[in-house]
Amino acid sequence: MTAINTVNTGQPAPEVRKTGAAQELGKDAFLKLLVTQLRNQDPLNPKDNSAFVAQMAQFTALEQMQNLNLLLGRLLDLQAGAQAPALLDRWVTVRGETGQQTSGRVQAVEYSDGKPWLVVDGRRFGLEAVQKIAPAQGSEDQNPSVV
Repeated sequence: MTAINTVNTGQPAPEVRKTGAAQELGKDAFLKLLVTQLRNQDPLNPKDNSAFVAQMAQFTALEQMQNLNLLLGRLLDLQAGAQAPALLDRWVTVRGETGQQTSGRVQAVEYSDGKPWLVVDGRRFGLEAVQKIAPAQGSEDQNPSVV
């Protein structure tokens, strides 16, 4: 009689590649890895239930952390959107994409895809470009604050 040592020896395990900008193992890849482990385990010597439960707990924790990260990103976007109008008519120094600094009055706040943009000297800048904020020229308080 012939002994069978492994199950599904004809199929190689799928390759798990890191995806995304941060090269992280996402929840879809984690779930595929878990399903592949279950599919390819030896039925005569199955994986310990406690190890399976631990992997499911890790999967749940990973999903909850990703959801929390997404919600925190949305909260930051909302906070930035709420702060931008306070800069109207303020004197700011902003750094452009080329690194060149521009100073001028914030003429308007525009929103594009939920992100606020400051209009200074007719050019659009994101809030992350602000280097210095001061009261409008001619205002009684001339002490600038550095961001």
